[in-house]
Amino acid sequence: MQASQVSGEKATGQTVQVWAGHGVSISFYRTEEVIKKIWLDDPSKFVIDVDGCLEGLGRCSKEETGAGLIHLRRIETVKISGLPQATYGTHLTVITESGSTKKSYHFRIVPGTGKPEYSQLEIIGDSSNDRELRQPKVDYTAISDSKYIAKGMQFALDKQWITSDTPLWERLTKLVELRSAESSSASLSLGEELTIAASNAGVSMKLVEKLMLMGGKRLLEMPPRSLNTQQVNTNNTQPTPFNLVVEKKR
Repeated sequence: MQASQVSGEKATGQTVQVWAGHGVSISFYRTEEVIKKIWLDDPSKFVIDVDGCLEGLGRCSKEETGAGLIHLRRIETVKISGLPQATYGTHLTVITESGSTKKSYHFRIVPGTGKPEYSQLEIIGDSSNDRELRQPKVDYTAISDSKYIAKGMQFALDKQWITSDTPLWERLTKLVELRSAESSSASLSLGEELTIAASNAGVSMKLVEKLMLMGGKRLLEMPPRSLNTQQVNTNNTQPTPFNLVVEKKR
C-alpha cells in the first residue's frame, strides 16, 4: 500500500478488516519510519500490540519509544462507560518519525466477515513521480459485488418479490452505488468496503448475501444461512422467494 493512500492531503483512506481469531498487522518496515504514537478511538472491539514500546502500551522511557509494526486483534465487544461505540468502524491514527519529519496515517478498522482475506498490510514509500501521478485504482472486487447485487435485485424484481417504488429498493440502489463508487471523472475511486457500504445504506449483510446468491455469486467463504424455513439454492435450479420487504432501516 502506498503511503500517500493513508497519509497526506491526497489520502483516500484504507479500511482494514480484522477477523475473529485472525489478527492483521500493519507494517512500516519498508518506509524506515518509526512509529511513535497510536490512537484507537473505540477500543471496545479490538486490541493493539506493537513490536516495540510506545507511550501508553508498555513501560519504557521516552528515549526508548518506537516500533515498526502494529498488530490488531478482534475481541468480544466490551462495554466501556462513557464511550459510544463506533457504528461504521473505529478510527486508527498512527504517528511516525523519520529523522526530523513526522507523519500521520489514518485507517478505519472494522470487524471482518467470512473467510479471512489477508494477514498484513505493508506501507511503502512513494517516489516523487508516484506522488504526482498516482491515480485511484479500480477495485475489481467492488465492481463484482455491485454486479451480483444488481442482478439479484433484478431477479427479485422480475419475481415480484420487491417493487422499485419502495424505500428498500432505494437503499439497495444506494448500496450498489456506494460499493461500485464510480466517480463522474474518467477514473474510478475505490469502492467502500461491503460491510461499511451495507451499513451506510441501511441494508443488512444477510440480505446482501441473499441478493448476491440470486445474482449468481457463489459465496464459498460465507456459511449458508437459513431463510426462515427455506434455503437459497446455490445450484442452477431456481431460488426460492423470501420476504424482502420486511427489511427496515434502523
